[in-house]
Amino acid sequence: MRAFLLLLLLQASQALPAHGVAGGAQPVVSPRGDLLAFLSDRDGMEDVYVVSTRGHGEKRLTHTPEKETGLQWSADGKRILFSVTVGDGSRLFEVDPGGAAPHELGRFPGRTPMLSPDGKRVVFMAGTWTATRLTVSGLDGGEAREITDGSSIAWNVHWSPEGQRLAFTGRNDPSAELAVFVMGADGTERRQVTRVPPQEGGAQWPVWSPDGRLLAVQVNSRTTKGSAHLWIVDVASGAAKKLAPHAAAYLDETPAWFPDGKRLAFQSDRTGRLEVWTMRADGTGERQLTGR
Repeated sequence: MRAFLLLLLLQASQALPAHGVAGGAQPVVSPRGDLLAFLSDRDGMEDVYVVSTRGHGEKRLTHTPEKETGLQWSADGKRILFSVTVGDGSRLFEVDPGGAAPHELGRFPGRTPMLSPDGKRVVFMAGTWTATRLTVSGLDGGEAREITDGSSIAWNVHWSPEGQRLAFTGRNDPSAELAVFVMGADGTERRQVTRVPPQEGGAQWPVWSPDGRLLAVQVNSRTTKGSAHLWIVDVASGAAKKLAPHAAAYLDETPAWFPDGKRLAFQSDRTGRLEVWTMRADGTGERQLTGR
């Protein structure tokens, strides 16, 4: 039992956003593809930054003692959204990429609220890390509805482009490896999408392609400490491809699509410190964007 609990805690820690020394982490690309928001603690506190997708004009947008998470762009590309955890709840904020002060959008009884593409709903995680209840509510917190029963995990949830489906990290069995699942935004038609070979590790952090046909995920190795790859998975068939295979112990994690579906942004410690990188969706053309 002790060994099982240790494994569960390890998997949970790998599914959490990266903290600690991070020059650039958890990137998200603007709908126009010209800007990229990310997290960094380079100035001592974890805050939100923005930079052009060419690596120019970097700007710090928040100056708070809290740890921000759940970065995303509004559908019109005019705002960057993020949340901070307060006790068992969260506060959702928006900030202008030009540098205006953040504005609070709402408060929710759970972690990491993610805004739907139409801007009218949020999905957030409640409960413990091992018994997570996903809840969908209005932006004002009204009409809240639990869409998972808390019998297992449900992490890293992301809305599909049309706002009708959700992808998240989960498992069917408490002893099973992490996998990516898809279901309707009402909790129906839940199914496992990834079938990654056991020797590769667990799939997590799913992010939808702009056309909703593919998911980019990260797979953390269980055999090589400190190693992770990005994979592309076909939502309909489950066919999967590993991007930029490497034998070295470094992390490629937290993918984010460019709006044309041809490139990905991601965090990697290839050069010894987590920074933001980009690559083509076929795994070629890796380029470091921050911390150069």
